[in-house]
Amino acid sequence: MAYVGDPTKRARTSDVWNRYCGFLDLSLDDFMFIQKRLLMEQIDVFANCQLGREILGRTVPRSVDEFRQTVALTSYDDYETYLSERRVDVLPEVPYVWAHTSGRSGGYKWVPYTRAAYDKLGERILAAIILAAARKRGDVRIKVGDVLVHNTPARPYASGVALVSLAEIFPFQFVPPLDETEGMAYQEWVATSFDMALRTGIDVIGSITSVLVRVGERLATQAGTVELSSKLLNPQALLRLTRALLRSRLAGRPLLPRDLWPVKGVMCAGTDTSLYRDRIAHYWGSVPHEQYSATETAGTAAVQAWDNRGLFFFPDAVFWEFVPEEEWKNWREDPSYQPRTVLLDEVKPEQRYEVVITSFDGGPFLRYRMHDLVRFLSLRDEKAGIDLPSMVCAGRTSGLIDLAGFTGMMDEPLVWEAVHKTDMAYEDWVIRKEVDENGAVLRLYIEMKEDASVETVRRRVHENLKELNPFYADLEEVLDVQPLEVVILTRGTFRAYFLEKQAAGADLAHLKPPHMNPSDEIIGALLRASRQGDQQGK
Repeated sequence: MAYVGDPTKRARTSDVWNRYCGFLDLSLDDFMFIQKRLLMEQIDVFANCQLGREILGRTVPRSVDEFRQTVALTSYDDYETYLSERRVDVLPEVPYVWAHTSGRSGGYKWVPYTRAAYDKLGERILAAIILAAARKRGDVRIKVGDVLVHNTPARPYASGVALVSLAEIFPFQFVPPLDETEGMAYQEWVATSFDMALRTGIDVIGSITSVLVRVGERLATQAGTVELSSKLLNPQALLRLTRALLRSRLAGRPLLPRDLWPVKGVMCAGTDTSLYRDRIAHYWGSVPHEQYSATETAGTAAVQAWDNRGLFFFPDAVFWEFVPEEEWKNWREDPSYQPRTVLLDEVKPEQRYEVVITSFDGGPFLRYRMHDLVRFLSLRDEKAGIDLPSMVCAGRTSGLIDLAGFTGMMDEPLVWEAVHKTDMAYEDWVIRKEVDENGAVLRLYIEMKEDASVETVRRRVHENLKELNPFYADLEEVLDVQPLEVVILTRGTFRAYFLEKQAAGADLAHLKPPHMNPSDEIIGALLRASRQGDQQGK
């Protein structure tokens, strides 16, 4: 695909905006028309392949309603046999490229993209960049040759595939160059990108949120030290630092990354972006622009507008369905239950929904459960004049824990093995992601059968998790963080919890707490039981 041209030329600016961000001008009726038309086109393609026949059955749906009534919801298990082997012969269309995401217990989930899907990967990233830099509707501030510093995972992760697609659409100066990053260790990549940026500057930065926060912290503490000044043999870098020092002194504060690099826009991916919003803005001088993206949705699938509030879905990314919260709760009680879905024109404000997608552009997925939760803020953004529902990401429905955008999902068998391999006697445990003043942590609540210090348990479980899940190990290697924290419960805690629930008339399935992602109520009950046991032991 040819470059879109230089959007700084006034005659082209409106064309660029309309082409990449014009979906924000759609009415909800227009949005749904596009959705339904593309769905029926996908069904026609899907009906002619082996995978499609297995999922659709003998009767090909002839309407959206029939499709939703007759086709069951699916999961990756329904596709894994074919996709893990990258079988081309069973797919709706021949893939142009394959991407993977981190799956359960350290494995990969492979997803094929057709040429059309590949092109749209880059187009939607470009739309996100335009919106991240925009200050109002129609404001296209990017230009040919702008420096894009990136530290999201390289190919074959979808983020890396998307950047290569973007490079074919618009001539950013990528720092580091895309052909160099794929051979780099990640820590080297991050260090190289900001060393280069001392010379080139930064116009746009794209990053996983947690990585960007850590880079900001490090730059803020290291700026002006010998380590930083050793990079200043280049005259451009020296001039940049001199100007940055002047800015910080005039502001009466220490040197910050925003002094070195006044950026047009900051793009972040990760459900924890809102947690670090203020910190990123402090370091980088720009409110982070959030995205909702996934390998299964062919990359970026929803973005914030220029006002950095709620996120809006792209109409041509995938076909969107939403499982109301009460429906997926019913499913968790009874896995054989088939939840009903609603469409985007049926959602309600302040309600949570699980995301279900059907691929467009010859992709492989039909009524595929993402297990992502979204919460809709409003049906229309009155202030921005956008006639579409806006949402925020609201976590996960299943017993999976995602600490960062590319560290992979941890499931119950993996954590159980990590605890068991400590060779320490324990009664039971629960674990969940929590957020405190330092950000997201992985907190393990465990009852031991023998005396053990918190640090001993934490260290052994942490090392086992690193061994079992390479994506978890990346947190320490890449970010220099050890997210696991441990709370040792007094002996008898889980039995006390069992007896309390039994006395309250709970059914058999709820006498023991879930190992993964227990609620605040359950954690509160366990801590109360632990405190009572501790008092009785004194």
